[in-house]
Amino acid sequence: MALKARVLVPAATAELIVEPMDRGEPGSITAKLAGDQLTAELTIDRSARYRFAITSPSGERSIETATRAIEAEPDQAPAVQLMAPADPLDVTTLRRVELAYVIEDDFGITSAELVWESGRDRGKKPIPLEPIRSAAPAANDAPATRGRVQGKLMWDIAEVQVPSGGEVRYWIEARDNDTVGGPNVGRSRELHLKVVSPRERHEETLGRQQDVAEKILKNLGGRLTLREAVVELGTIGAAFEKDPHASDALRRALSQMRERLDKLASAEQRLMPKGKPPARAQFAALDPRMIGELEDDAIVLADWLDRERLEGLLDVSDEIAAHQKRLADLLAQYQRTKDPRLLDEIEREMRALDRAFAELDRHRRGMAEDVLDQYVHRNAIQAQAGTNCVDEVRKLVRAGDAAGAQRKLEQCRQQQGQAASALEGSLAGLRGDKFSDEQKRLDEVMNELADVAKDQDDVAAEANRIFEAYAEKADEVARDHRREASKKVSALLERLRHRLHEINEAGLTPFAKEELDIVEHRLADVEHMVGDGDLAEALGMAHQAKQSLDTIAGELEAAINDDPRSKWVDATQDALDGVQRARPVAKELIDELQSLSPKPDQIMSADDHRALERLRRRQALTRDRARRLADRAKQLGGELPGDAGSELGKKLGGALDQMAAADERMRVKDPSGARAATRAAADSLAKARDRARSAARQAQEGAVGDEPIRIPGADEYRAPERFREDLLEAMKKKGAVAPEGYDDLIKRYYQELIK
Repeated sequence: MALKARVLVPAATAELIVEPMDRGEPGSITAKLAGDQLTAELTIDRSARYRFAITSPSGERSIETATRAIEAEPDQAPAVQLMAPADPLDVTTLRRVELAYVIEDDFGITSAELVWESGRDRGKKPIPLEPIRSAAPAANDAPATRGRVQGKLMWDIAEVQVPSGGEVRYWIEARDNDTVGGPNVGRSRELHLKVVSPRERHEETLGRQQDVAEKILKNLGGRLTLREAVVELGTIGAAFEKDPHASDALRRALSQMRERLDKLASAEQRLMPKGKPPARAQFAALDPRMIGELEDDAIVLADWLDRERLEGLLDVSDEIAAHQKRLADLLAQYQRTKDPRLLDEIEREMRALDRAFAELDRHRRGMAEDVLDQYVHRNAIQAQAGTNCVDEVRKLVRAGDAAGAQRKLEQCRQQQGQAASALEGSLAGLRGDKFSDEQKRLDEVMNELADVAKDQDDVAAEANRIFEAYAEKADEVARDHRREASKKVSALLERLRHRLHEINEAGLTPFAKEELDIVEHRLADVEHMVGDGDLAEALGMAHQAKQSLDTIAGELEAAINDDPRSKWVDATQDALDGVQRARPVAKELIDELQSLSPKPDQIMSADDHRALERLRRRQALTRDRARRLADRAKQLGGELPGDAGSELGKKLGGALDQMAAADERMRVKDPSGARAATRAAADSLAKARDRARSAARQAQEGAVGDEPIRIPGADEYRAPERFREDLLEAMKKKGAVAPEGYDDLIKRYYQELIK
């Protein structure tokens, strides 16, 4: 602190006498004299009084009688508030977590960081603070530090060296700008998270199931562990109840087994004599039933263990494929933009692939050798080859060769796809041998689905042929309207893209995100084709964009109906509302392109009209077959492996809607709309086939993705800055209007208002 004063009498020297308010000896600070101007600098670390002392040229020293007070306000440590999606929070490895924070200090904040501890591992992540400039900057134009900051950060759990099942403590530390006694450090409350893996939990339960199988085998040689096996089967069944990787058939098999063993154990207990050891002859009537049941149960448990572990291999294979797709998207984006920030995301996905291939190898080593020899082809599990392939991609990325990395990754994906296909065949073979009825029904349904899909592919190919003939004639007629079309369509495309950007992506499912990307690509195609004067093809692309928007809406409605109490339901509803706002604009785009294009009736030949009518009848027949297949899949339900029945019913429902749209487009002689709808139906059937295969082994759709775990409702409302400042100011006026003793209650009330 600098003090300035004017000396009213002649002075040779001057000093500042500082006296502490409480205890302590007075101190003296020499002041500088320049004519009659006096300046003195002092450091304030507590409240004090001061006065000036003057020595005249003759040597006479005089001291002020009255003192002046310095009221020091203590520099408090920053107040830090940390918010997370939940506490404690369960997360899977390689996920990102959204955290929010509010940091306030009475003077200024210089730095903040996220800190975490897990066992011996301790890490820190700096939090960037946006500097602000004061209205009158200092001479060196240095930015001033904020007295209050708030924001969000994404925490990548891959940064934490913690195994699955490990716990992590984390908090935020902030430092103020105290340059006297050193920065004060403020710390938020401590939160906790646990790194979990649903599949690892499933494997732990399978380990307990194997223990039960061994107890049952031991019981064949004596009567020591049967009751224990019954109890353990009950606990295993309870563990599988909320296990997403366990099928209803597995739960049902274990429940029925437990009931049978419980009856046998009770019957055996009734034959036990009281107070003396039992004679062997007492169990002669029960032993044949007991032995037969135990032998059958041991085989059933072993078969389910083999099946579940092979399905676990395919789950890991799914994760590898998902990470490879995400990596391919990131590399393509980096190739276009050269944004260096993408390199961290790319490295993150490569680390995820390294871990996934290591897990694939661990699963392989945990499987029974006879199962591997009998069912699994050696090319189906190539963990080391996959790891080597990722290493080559990594080297190319670090060398700056993004195009080379893309080409290599595509080879890796083809290799992985072949391995996954071989594993699917291995699982089908095992189910065919050990669960023959279940697999037979699945094969029948999948064969029928393949036939329906083939018929729909043929319908789509014929619709495309009819459209191509129409488009060639339409282009010749519409060539003169190119400039007018470009002007009108550009305005609609801009409106539609604006609506798409307003969609809340946090509420989209992984499948809906893929469809939204398709919409954006089709709009780019529309723009390009209109510029080339190809209005018929542009109309076809507009139909495809509209079809994808309809598909997204159906997907989001299904997600809300499936789990209306989900914590993400508000975000999903918000996304659905955004899609619904975009759909009318897409329809308007189609109408505009149709008005600019020649009417099909005017240029289609009589042969084309007849061909379109014949195609409509073929589409109706294919639709009837698809409807019967959907009904059968729903009826079979639990008789099919995993969730294949319910998933197939859902996906076929979407295909049926698109077939109905194709029928309507053919009825009104719209070759462009007919082509888009028939192709969309064919694509839906292909997705239904893929999803049914995955659902048959209880694979979780969208289990791997880059979507972070967000704070529910964090973006819904934020109090205005002025309102928050007024509340904080009111908090300082303790006791101004409140009765004595209510200060703490009022403080908590204000804090809740600020939140």
